[in-house]
Amino acid sequence: MKTRIISALAGLVLLGVVLCLFETAVLDVAVAALSVMAVYEMLNAVGISKDKTFTGFCLLFAAFFSTTFYSNMGSIAGFVEFSFGILVLIFVMNNHKEFKVTDAAFAFFFTFFIPKAFSTILLFRNYGEPDSYFLVLMSLAVAWLNDTCAYFSGYFFGKRKLCPEISPKKTVEGAIGGVFGDLIVCCILALVFGKVTGGAINWVSFVIFVPIGAIIAIFGDLCASAIKRQYGVKDYGKIMPGHGGIMDRFDSWIFVAPMLYLWNIYYPFIV
Repeated sequence: MKTRIISALAGLVLLGVVLCLFETAVLDVAVAALSVMAVYEMLNAVGISKDKTFTGFCLLFAAFFSTTFYSNMGSIAGFVEFSFGILVLIFVMNNHKEFKVTDAAFAFFFTFFIPKAFSTILLFRNYGEPDSYFLVLMSLAVAWLNDTCAYFSGYFFGKRKLCPEISPKKTVEGAIGGVFGDLIVCCILALVFGKVTGGAINWVSFVIFVPIGAIIAIFGDLCASAIKRQYGVKDYGKIMPGHGGIMDRFDSWIFVAPMLYLWNIYYPFIV
């Protein structure tokens, strides 16, 4: 537990540093680094990383897909994505005896989806201060507080298993407690934000989204756990002692953040 707490505090310090440099290229570098590490962890978990050449190729595209430059390419971005898919298939053709089509499908999905999810942070930056900070912190809070609240709710009240074959420790009571606990704490954070910045919160939109986001976080966590179960992996990595890898910490967030961004296009939190 001590190691887990120290690791979490170190992570929060790094997050604080990145947020202080939110408007600089440091954020772009941080997002690209997270994307590359997360993609590598996934490729390693399913056994694809054994091919160093193909892995390096995927990681280069992962870094590219997460950048501001890629986000600003407009219609050309579709051509880049199509080209990446073709290159993956060419690699399969040249190595069809050792490399399965299913491996190519996994690689394509991970290399594209994960960096695009992380690049949501760069999209939040377009809102400008302080709204951008609020949206980033809310995306993290919805994903991470849900996990924390679910843990304690499950510890004290958990009886019925939620998905025993995928995640034996998760309970229905824990999930319910996680959703409601998430909503309560996020509302407190939103109140603090409003008081400090003078921003007006659209409470109807906010209160509707947070429980939806919490459920999405549970879904993301279960998806990541299902992959680990299928491939016999305990943790995706060891970069965060007590927590595992980048994907162990961000598995739910990569589902929550894009949904929060899309939600705010049509039903903004801040008015």
